Amino acid sequence: MRPTALGRTGLGIVVCLSGCIVYSLWNGEDARLSISLFAIWALGYIARLCHGDRQLTTDCCISWIWVVWLKRKDVLGFVSKRWNDGARWQADLAMAILACVAIVLWFSCKKEIKMQDSLPKTAGKWIREFPKAKIFPCRTTHARIFPKKHAFNYSYLQVGFPVIPEAITAGGLHISTGQDRTLGSWWLNIKAEDYLDRGSGDLGFYGKLKMYLGDQHVKDTEWCYAYLVTAPRFFGYAFNPVSFWYIYDADDQLKKMILEVNNTFDERRMYLLDGSSPPSPPRTLESEGSHDGSGLEVGEEPKSRFTDVWTKDFHVSPFNSRKGSYALKALNPFPAVTSDDPKIDNTITLKSSRGHGKLVARLFSTAKAIDPETIGVLGSIRFVVSWWWVGLMTFPRIVREAGKLFFKRKLTVFFRPEVQASSIGRLPTASELTLHKVFSAYLHDLVAQTEENFCLTFRAGIPNVAVEIITTNREHTPDRPTKNLEIRVLTPAFYSRLVHYAYTSEAIDRECVFTDERNRTLWLCRPQLLPLLLSSAKSLKNTDEGQRVVKRNYLCELRWELLKRLRCAPPDPVYSATPQSFTVDDIRSRPFSELDRFVRSEKGREFAGDYRRVVTKIFLAHRFAFGFSEGVEAVDLLVRVLLGCFAVVPIIQGGGSGIALPGKWPESGLSQMHWRCPEECTVGWWWLFWSTTVVLSCHAYQMLKGYSSTRLCMRKISLFALCVSALSHGKDGEKDQGTVEHVKLHRVARAVMVEQLIEAELSAWHGPYRMHN
Repeated sequence: MRPTALGRTGLGIVVCLSGCIVYSLWNGEDARLSISLFAIWALGYIARLCHGDRQLTTDCCISWIWVVWLKRKDVLGFVSKRWNDGARWQADLAMAILACVAIVLWFSCKKEIKMQDSLPKTAGKWIREFPKAKIFPCRTTHARIFPKKHAFNYSYLQVGFPVIPEAITAGGLHISTGQDRTLGSWWLNIKAEDYLDRGSGDLGFYGKLKMYLGDQHVKDTEWCYAYLVTAPRFFGYAFNPVSFWYIYDADDQLKKMILEVNNTFDERRMYLLDGSSPPSPPRTLESEGSHDGSGLEVGEEPKSRFTDVWTKDFHVSPFNSRKGSYALKALNPFPAVTSDDPKIDNTITLKSSRGHGKLVARLFSTAKAIDPETIGVLGSIRFVVSWWWVGLMTFPRIVREAGKLFFKRKLTVFFRPEVQASSIGRLPTASELTLHKVFSAYLHDLVAQTEENFCLTFRAGIPNVAVEIITTNREHTPDRPTKNLEIRVLTPAFYSRLVHYAYTSEAIDRECVFTDERNRTLWLCRPQLLPLLLSSAKSLKNTDEGQRVVKRNYLCELRWELLKRLRCAPPDPVYSATPQSFTVDDIRSRPFSELDRFVRSEKGREFAGDYRRVVTKIFLAHRFAFGFSEGVEAVDLLVRVLLGCFAVVPIIQGGGSGIALPGKWPESGLSQMHWRCPEECTVGWWWLFWSTTVVLSCHAYQMLKGYSSTRLCMRKISLFALCVSALSHGKDGEKDQGTVEHVKLHRVARAVMVEQLIEAELSAWHGPYRMHN
């Protein structure tokens, strides 16, 4: 059985068994028919479990909710009776809650101790002075100058946290174990996983910042620590249009800044600024009010302001194009590391590509910064009451002002282009995560088939997925140099669009090479090497006849045939090269795509079930739900909820107790169904057939989608039986052994036998397989 399926269905098993036991306690002897129908339902559950169904937990929860709803009168009576029995039950509940809290605290302390022990013994604590954490009550103002004037201002809350190393080695190397992955308190905090590159939250803030600066070729000697000013998570929710990273060196001088910009499409861009392009002339003694008139530049002293200018290459607002430039004037919040009253005052000016000022945005402090360590309980309550709503209103405010600009000011709307290689795309969906695994395996297969010495660097664009270096297993000779190719996925939308194409070369052409830069979802470093990777010879090999055929039953082939017939062209790009007055229809036949044939072959059959379901859902969404997979999922959930109700009703009615159905349901509907067999007659075949069909309807619907094959299911069941037989074999021998050592040796021998059985069975089905502890 699949470990993922077992892990996700553990809760379902507990829910089902507990429901059966509780219902039996309620009904006593009248629950015979209910238990019989529940046993039939459980058989369908086991069949789905063996087939690797990953929606068992959801369906079990749906069934449990229906049971509670339909038996709500009995549930309320049971709870009321237990509550009135006395204080003993209440005391037991309180003890259970305290035990859960103690377990959580114990695991937290154990984890913290483990992280502290992971520091090298030669490392010492980082003890130098650094800025303290602060809460900044602020206000933000936006003034649009061109092409039409528009302005607004709102209160805004910012927090500042120092990003410092945990320890320093004898050689002066700053290190961190990731203990700073969360900064702040439980109700007001920030998390490292929300900043800089996607994922890698275990590195902590300092570890992620160090990795990012290293990727930008910033040496460790050029900086020492940082101070992050951002919008906090308020009770778990946060929306950050822009975050400011102040980078200080060992002399507490502000040397660099990072502006981390997020748009409403969940895309991100980090701008690393070093102040090398100031928007104004350098300060001189004369400009500072000196009376000697020498006009010499002021020497090195703590910077009070940081200025820089850079090119815009990230889509933020639909009323501004991706062209133009930014200018920043930022106040140094800590000109001295021991500043008691730091202030935030940052101004960003957006200019068009022709140099016209378009927008001026400013964020500045409106009150003295608050020290969270001295705020106290009453101060915390007063602060929460005053500011809890500000973070929640950030996105609605953006929508409100956008509505004013569109309906009242009639500004031109610029559609969102795809991100460039310098930016970070949105988070992937569950479907795109599945397709990424398939595409990665497909690339490995293509590189293995190439006749050249090939080295492919694949950047998946998925959080917490490392860069893959895929190479051929051939000897490198001077006359056959290695061909290096890099493929970078700019946005996870590439995976959803890839499955629409019948040929991989066509997908890469339209998504990367021959398309507008604003439509690119893929980036290549050397497109001229693609013919070596996607040659026609390999395409001919990648057919059903050229691969080792995987036998499938008739129903499975029908599912694949449905996928093939549903295949359609991908959604039109935002910036289409085809004029709107022309309509281009693809009159080619719809064969299995090259990716389909790879998955249908022996090499990719481990992905076959998940791949087919995901791709079918994408095609259904494109044809019937305007491209929204959520619409298909909503319809699927609705069907499962209704089938869950149909399955629960006969199980409950079989015991003879009535059901309180909603009064608004039609009389000719579910309330009119007579599930219970009359007491004066025996259970007939027709009643048994009808009840069994209804009870198994939810399972049948899910199994029609297709998971593992029936042959694999039977092999799993036989493997389970063999293991049980092996474990039960020799128990009598254990009883005969007189010493503990003999019993231990006997158990080890049985464990080895079980391992050999598992390896033999898996080798027979999956090919060579090696056990891993």
